Amino acid sequence: MSNKTHSSNETPRIKQSFIAGALTSSAGIFVSKALGLLYVSPLSRMAGADNTVFYSYGYTYYNILLQICSAGLPFAIAALVSKYATRNDYKTVLLLRKLAISIMLGMGFILCVTFLFIANPLAKQALGAQASSADIDILVNVFRILVLSVLTVPFLSSFRCFWQGLKELKPYAFSQVLEQFVRVFSMLALGAFCVYVLQLDGVYAIYMAMFSTFLAAAVALIYYFKFDKANIGWVRRAARNQTKRPARAKKVVLELIAFGLPFAIASILGNSMDIVNNTFFMGEIVKVGYTQEEGMQILGMIQYQSLHLIAIPQVLATGFPSGIVPYMTSALERHDIKQLKRYIGECLDVVMYIGIPLCMCLCFLAKPIYSLFYGTKDLDLGASVLQWSTTVAIAGTFSPICTSMMMTLKMRGQVLIYLAITFAFKLISFFPMVQYMGWQGAILSSALASCVLIFLSLKAINNRFGMSYWKNILHLFKVMVCVVAMNGVFVIFDLLGIDGSTSGIVVNFLILALKGSLGILVYVWVSFLLHLPQVLLHRNTKGILNVIRSRLPMFNN
Repeated sequence: MSNKTHSSNETPRIKQSFIAGALTSSAGIFVSKALGLLYVSPLSRMAGADNTVFYSYGYTYYNILLQICSAGLPFAIAALVSKYATRNDYKTVLLLRKLAISIMLGMGFILCVTFLFIANPLAKQALGAQASSADIDILVNVFRILVLSVLTVPFLSSFRCFWQGLKELKPYAFSQVLEQFVRVFSMLALGAFCVYVLQLDGVYAIYMAMFSTFLAAAVALIYYFKFDKANIGWVRRAARNQTKRPARAKKVVLELIAFGLPFAIASILGNSMDIVNNTFFMGEIVKVGYTQEEGMQILGMIQYQSLHLIAIPQVLATGFPSGIVPYMTSALERHDIKQLKRYIGECLDVVMYIGIPLCMCLCFLAKPIYSLFYGTKDLDLGASVLQWSTTVAIAGTFSPICTSMMMTLKMRGQVLIYLAITFAFKLISFFPMVQYMGWQGAILSSALASCVLIFLSLKAINNRFGMSYWKNILHLFKVMVCVVAMNGVFVIFDLLGIDGSTSGIVVNFLILALKGSLGILVYVWVSFLLHLPQVLLHRNTKGILNVIRSRLPMFNN
């Protein structure tokens, strides 16, 4: 009897901590993304709209190379370091340290050399047959500068994942903030010096943006060198005092592969839509009547300008998995399928409740948002690209969460198959959709590919655990009613002629802040009338308001 009482009393606390943990993870990454957005507008103005496409090319391929170098392996190293440290097997912990440094540095070096050799043909393929030799040379230069980062960032990851495995999380967090700060500051400072002081072409701002990635990683690496030197002593002393034999190197390497390979493949396949867009867009867009210059401008809007803005709601896709994994893992280990299904349903509900209105704000307010960050040049085209990109924002917010849930639920083989199917769908649909729809087809093919992944993932979870999604569908309907009410606020502003997209940065920002705030307030108010927050947070309206009051300093004085 007492056990039952304890369980029933603890359930709301567990639910609350599950939601709070996932939202906290998302909030931290949101702050990091917000810091990253600081460079978007000034870099675009320094480099010019025609040159931002080179940044999107460079950064996309850099991310792909980084996934090959380190995706999955840092996770595996951290997990194994934690595992053997828990067993007090510090000789194996030191072996993992050597393996981490050697593997990361070795893979980085191999990819650096390979990338140098393929830089020229890759640039020609990416820019298309109509590209000028000057544009090809610029992209080749961008690739060559990125080689420095491809070598340095995986090396940095080897230290991060080792100390993360030993639960030294403060240096892990601090180094990320330090790296981001140095990157943004050096990017803008060096770019401004080249463009405004030395009066060089705007493309040098792009070169400096690429170089800043290496510079930031180098500063973070120096920090870790010092931290490692000051703290590795206790690990070595524990290893010297160890009497039991360490694990064999062959066994440890096989464990690294078993842990890391599925995540690495999943990460690489997860970038497949950007790979297809960057590789084939220019070749196809000129076939449907666009000039080379128009195609590069639109690709820059898709892969750089809009991509940075839709990254805001997609923070949920990055933050939520780190919050849900321990809860789902615990429920799975206890074989508590009822609790596991509750976690899955609540995760989908919360992402819908927060993610969909954020995405729709980008769609409804595309013109003033685009103008605020990138100016009024080609404003109608840029706003249209952003509106279409919100389809990718919505689908791309849910698809990584679905795959993360499947990974956690030990369905890794199916995840890899579904990601491969998604890649094939994107590749097959891309060409006819661009042919019949133009650049809109490139965006829509990505959104549909993500929808395929979402459908397959949710169906697999249903087949495995008997998961029902009827409540989620009902909540989705309520969310859309709230979105319509929110859009009503924006429509009233438009009918009154209050736009601001062409009124200057300050006026535009103030009007946009007012419209957005009122719209979100209406969204939240209607959602309370439909009892959405009450269901998600497992509290009545009075309880939610009490929690809000307790968090606000004005009510605690």
